[in-house]
Amino acid sequence: MSEADHSQIRRDFPITKKMIYMNNGAIAPTPLSTIKATTDFMLKISEEGPDASQTADYISSLLNELRTRIAHLINCDCDEVVLTQSTTEGLNIVANGIGWKKGDAIVIRGGRHEHHADYFPWLSVSQQKGVELREIAMTDESGYFDLGQLEKAAKKARLVTISHVLYNTGAIMPVEEVGRIAKENNALFCVDAAQSAGTVRVDVKKISCHFMAFPGFKWLCGPTGIGVFYCSKQASEMLTPSVIGGESATLSEQNNVLAYLDMPSRFQAGFRNFPGAAGLEASLRYVLRIGIDRIRQMNMKVANALRDEIGRIPGVKMYGPDDEGRRSSIVTFMPPPPPAAAVDASTIVKKLEQNSIVFAARDVGSPKKALRAAPHFFNSEEEAVTAASYVRALLK
Repeated sequence: MSEADHSQIRRDFPITKKMIYMNNGAIAPTPLSTIKATTDFMLKISEEGPDASQTADYISSLLNELRTRIAHLINCDCDEVVLTQSTTEGLNIVANGIGWKKGDAIVIRGGRHEHHADYFPWLSVSQQKGVELREIAMTDESGYFDLGQLEKAAKKARLVTISHVLYNTGAIMPVEEVGRIAKENNALFCVDAAQSAGTVRVDVKKISCHFMAFPGFKWLCGPTGIGVFYCSKQASEMLTPSVIGGESATLSEQNNVLAYLDMPSRFQAGFRNFPGAAGLEASLRYVLRIGIDRIRQMNMKVANALRDEIGRIPGVKMYGPDDEGRRSSIVTFMPPPPPAAAVDASTIVKKLEQNSIVFAARDVGSPKKALRAAPHFFNSEEEAVTAASYVRALLK
């Protein structure tokens, strides 16, 4: 991408005029086109009537277009796309929808090292339903594990679940291999793609997963309060929706028998975040126009520049693989322990923000939190160098 093109991208994100924002693994800013699309939607339904027939037709067309773009993003069919409010909601649809029995088992990587959204639902199921939770131990600090141990744990398991990219170290997990193991053991496979969708290629067919969940407001740069739940047609009948309403089921006139509608309506009861859908559709248009492969290249240039600069600071401990092919643009590091440094990660985050630089503090499985930077395509290598210089100054 040319320097002029990147300058235009930066102009599309007003936040670049005010600060160095590298907390996109939590919530990313939205481009101006997304803000306009959301505002245009609100203005249109205000003028034409929120519940008028032509508004209903417009919303139906909007949702179809949004599902088409999501299907293109992850390589699925449009009717396998369920709109949610977050990753957490999508994963809970699975956890609460399976008819668990005693003797069932769930396989998960790392336990407490996983994000709470992909740990708490399964832990809750194990405690309430008497289901065995088999936690695969990590073999290194990046978060990787032994596939041989997974093969053993997956035997007679009901479900295997894993994050595609780890929220704390940025390590890319071998999801295709995990999918193969799950398939060989007739286990359902669920993927948390919160840190991958929008920054690395995601293909549900290659991954061979039955379920996947991700938000619209991280790497896809959409509005908050909207997310995606992918549910394969094959697996949809295996889940009982935990919420039911007129949008998701019908009632027979003769004997009052409830019947769920076809996908995706089956899991779409009560969804009303149409402004968010308008915004996410615009964000997807923006992201897909640039292209996921190009976005990854841009992200890794910034991440590598930041990682190189931070890695030169004496006493700093870096997390995540050295091989950039095995990590996302997340850059995680631990400050030196006292007396080399008198500030912890949370203090550094606050001090950086006072200088208009936004990082985050995250758990990495150690007693202390590490610093996490998550640059995206609107960030620059110059910003990486500037941010690293501030970190260096705070650690003196």
